[in-house]
Amino acid sequence: MREIVEKQLKACRFANLSNLNTDTGECYIPKYKKPVYEQNKCYLIKIPEYLINNPQSPYAVNWNSGTYPKHSYAKAFVTSILGNMILVDTLAYDYDNRVDLSETWTGWLPTNEVIQIFAF
Repeated sequence: MREIVEKQLKACRFANLSNLNTDTGECYIPKYKKPVYEQNKCYLIKIPEYLINNPQSPYAVNWNSGTYPKHSYAKAFVTSILGNMILVDTLAYDYDNRVDLSETWTGWLPTNEVIQIFAF
Protein backbone atom coordinates (compact mmCIF):
# COMPACT_ATOMS: atom_id res chain seq x y z
CA MET A 1 0.00 0.00 0.00
CA ARG A 2 2.80 2.43 0.84
CA GLU A 3 4.29 2.18 -2.66
CA ILE A 4 0.92 2.98 -4.25
CA VAL A 5 0.48 6.14 -2.16
CA GLU A 6 4.03 7.29 -2.81
CA LYS A 7 3.66 6.69 -6.55
CA GLN A 8 0.41 8.69 -6.64
CA LEU A 9 1.92 11.60 -4.68
CA LYS A 10 4.92 11.75 -7.02
CA ALA A 11 2.58 11.82 -10.01
CA CYS A 12 0.88 14.99 -8.71
CA ARG A 13 1.90 18.18 -10.46
CA PHE A 14 1.93 20.39 -7.35
CA ALA A 15 2.57 17.81 -4.62
CA ASN A 16 4.68 18.85 -1.64
CA LEU A 17 6.50 15.69 -0.57
CA SER A 18 8.54 17.35 2.17
CA ASN A 19 6.15 15.93 4.80
CA LEU A 20 6.29 12.33 3.49
CA ASN A 21 8.13 9.92 5.78
CA THR A 22 9.38 7.20 3.43
CA ASP A 23 10.33 4.88 6.31
CA THR A 24 6.85 4.68 7.81
CA GLY A 25 4.77 5.70 4.79
CA GLU A 26 3.10 8.45 6.81
CA CYS A 27 2.42 11.83 5.31
CA TYR A 28 1.64 14.81 7.51
CA ILE A 29 -0.78 17.12 5.75
CA PRO A 30 -0.76 20.59 7.31
CA LYS A 31 -3.97 22.60 7.53
CA TYR A 32 -4.59 24.67 4.42
CA LYS A 33 -3.65 28.32 4.76
CA LYS A 34 -4.88 30.87 2.27
CA PRO A 35 -1.96 32.20 0.20
CA VAL A 36 -0.76 35.62 1.28
CA TYR A 37 0.09 38.28 -1.26
CA GLU A 38 2.47 41.09 -0.39
CA GLN A 39 2.96 44.39 -2.14
CA ASN A 40 6.12 44.69 -4.29
CA LYS A 41 6.59 40.90 -4.53
CA CYS A 42 6.43 38.56 -7.52
CA TYR A 43 4.35 35.41 -7.89
CA LEU A 44 3.65 32.76 -10.48
CA ILE A 45 -0.15 32.59 -10.63
CA LYS A 46 -2.92 30.70 -12.41
CA ILE A 47 -5.81 32.91 -13.41
CA PRO A 48 -9.34 31.40 -13.39
CA GLU A 49 -10.63 30.34 -16.80
CA TYR A 50 -13.74 32.54 -16.62
CA LEU A 51 -11.53 35.65 -16.54
CA ILE A 52 -9.40 34.70 -19.57
CA ASN A 53 -10.42 36.54 -22.77
CA ASN A 54 -13.71 37.61 -21.17
CA PRO A 55 -14.46 41.32 -21.60
CA GLN A 56 -17.91 40.77 -20.01
CA SER A 57 -16.66 39.47 -16.65
CA PRO A 58 -17.51 41.70 -13.68
CA TYR A 59 -13.81 42.17 -12.99
CA ALA A 60 -13.12 43.38 -16.54
CA VAL A 61 -16.13 45.70 -16.51
CA ASN A 62 -16.03 47.06 -12.95
CA TRP A 63 -12.36 46.89 -11.99
CA ASN A 64 -10.25 46.92 -15.15
CA SER A 65 -11.91 49.37 -17.56
CA GLY A 66 -12.74 46.59 -20.01
CA THR A 67 -9.31 44.98 -20.06
CA TYR A 68 -8.79 41.31 -19.23
CA PRO A 69 -5.97 38.76 -19.07
CA LYS A 70 -5.34 36.62 -22.14
CA HIS A 71 -3.35 33.76 -20.59
CA SER A 72 -4.03 31.32 -17.76
CA TYR A 73 -0.55 31.49 -16.25
CA ALA A 74 1.41 34.65 -15.52
CA LYS A 75 4.29 36.02 -13.55
CA ALA A 76 2.68 38.75 -11.48
CA PHE A 77 4.19 41.70 -9.63
CA VAL A 78 1.78 42.96 -6.96
CA THR A 79 1.73 46.76 -7.04
CA SER A 80 -1.25 47.36 -4.76
CA ILE A 81 -3.62 45.50 -2.43
CA LEU A 82 -7.21 46.56 -1.73
CA GLY A 83 -9.19 44.14 0.42
CA ASN A 84 -9.39 40.84 -1.46
CA MET A 85 -8.16 42.39 -4.70
CA ILE A 86 -4.59 42.75 -5.96
CA LEU A 87 -3.36 45.10 -8.66
CA VAL A 88 -0.81 43.20 -10.71
CA ASP A 89 1.57 43.82 -13.57
CA THR A 90 1.71 40.46 -15.35
CA LEU A 91 3.92 38.78 -17.89
CA ALA A 92 2.25 35.86 -19.66
CA TYR A 93 3.88 32.49 -18.93
CA ASP A 94 3.80 29.19 -20.81
CA TYR A 95 3.62 26.74 -17.91
CA ASP A 96 4.05 23.59 -20.02
CA ASN A 97 7.27 24.79 -21.67
CA ARG A 98 8.44 26.89 -18.68
CA VAL A 99 9.08 30.03 -20.74
CA ASP A 100 7.98 33.66 -20.53
CA LEU A 101 5.81 35.01 -23.32
CA SER A 102 5.93 38.54 -24.67
CA GLU A 103 2.43 39.65 -23.63
CA THR A 104 1.83 41.82 -20.58
CA TRP A 105 -1.32 42.89 -18.78
CA THR A 106 -2.01 45.17 -15.83
CA GLY A 107 -5.18 44.92 -13.80
CA TRP A 108 -7.02 43.89 -10.66
CA LEU A 109 -7.53 40.23 -9.75
CA PRO A 110 -9.44 38.59 -6.87
CA THR A 111 -7.07 36.91 -4.41
CA ASN A 112 -9.62 34.28 -3.42
CA GLU A 113 -9.87 32.96 -6.99
CA VAL A 114 -6.28 33.26 -8.22
CA ILE A 115 -4.07 30.24 -7.54
CA GLN A 116 -0.62 31.13 -6.23
CA ILE A 117 1.82 28.52 -7.55
CA PHE A 118 5.14 30.02 -6.54
CA ALA A 119 6.47 33.13 -4.82
CA PHE A 120 9.81 34.63 -5.80
